[in-house]
Amino acid sequence: MRKAILTISLLLIATASAQPQLVSFKLTGGLSWINGDDYNRGIAGENRYIKDTSVAMTGSYKELKKGLSFQAEIIVNANKHLAVGFGGGYYHLGNESTVKVQGILSGVPFDSESTYKPSLSVIPLFVNLHFLARLGSKLDLNIFAGPLFQVVQFNFTNGSTMSLSSVTQTLTYRSSTTTLGGQAGLGLNFKIFRGVALVVEGCYRYAKISNLMGNWAVIGNSASGPINKSSAEYYFWAYNETSGGGYPRIDYFDNKGPTGGSVSGARKADINLSGITATGGIKFSF
Repeated sequence: MRKAILTISLLLIATASAQPQLVSFKLTGGLSWINGDDYNRGIAGENRYIKDTSVAMTGSYKELKKGLSFQAEIIVNANKHLAVGFGGGYYHLGNESTVKVQGILSGVPFDSESTYKPSLSVIPLFVNLHFLARLGSKLDLNIFAGPLFQVVQFNFTNGSTMSLSSVTQTLTYRSSTTTLGGQAGLGLNFKIFRGVALVVEGCYRYAKISNLMGNWAVIGNSASGPINKSSAEYYFWAYNETSGGGYPRIDYFDNKGPTGGSVSGARKADINLSGITATGGIKFSF
C-alpha cells in the first residue's frame, strides 16, 4: 500500500511540474458515510445484549454512519486532459443516544440510564490526479484518484446513573491518530459563467484507524463514596461476550484488555473510515 501511494505521489509531482495552463480553486460540501467496522458492530451487539439481559429497555444506542463534509482543492492543469490537485477538508460524525433499563442484579431490582456521545472528527489531506473530458459545450467530466493522509480525533462520553448504590458517573475517552489511505471518484463540472462552474462529485475513500490509545477517565459519586479513575494509556477494545448466545461488544481497557470467563476473541479495535463522500459546490478557474 505504501509503495503504491509513493508511486502515485511521484506521478502527481511530475505532472504538477509541467507548464500549467490553468489554475482552479474548488470549494465543496456535502455528506460522508463510513463503514464503522468494530465500533458499529459493538454498538449493535450492546443493544442486543441489553435487550436480552434486562427486564425492560427503552431506546437504543446509535451507530456512527454519516456526517457533514467540507473540502477545498487547488487544481493545476498540465494540459486540457490532465491536472493535479492539492487539497484538504474536514468531516465529522457524531450523535447522542440514551438507553433506559430496568433490570435485576443479584436478586435486587434496579433502574439505570446511560447516554452515549461518540464523536469522530477527521481532517483529510490529499493529492489527486485528474483526467478531464469534455461532454458538451458547458459540461465536463472529471475522473480523479490519489493518496490520502488523515488526522483523526475520536472522542467518547458516557454519562450514566444507576439506582443500585446510587451511582452517578461520567466516562470519557479521547484518542488522536493519523492514517494513510487513498481515494477515487468522479464529478461533473457545469459552466455557468466564464471561469465559474458548478460542481457535483462523489468519491470513495479507503482508510481505517487501529490500535487506538488515549486518555480515559471515570468521575462520579456513589453510596460508597466518590469515583475518580483515570489513565493516559487506555485502548479501544473489541471482544465477544459469550454468555447468552454471544454478542460483539466494545469498551476501553489498559493494554491487558478485557478478561473473564465470558470474554473471547479480545483484540484492539478498528474503526473503518472507508466509505462514500458526496459533495457539491463551486469551482473558480483563473
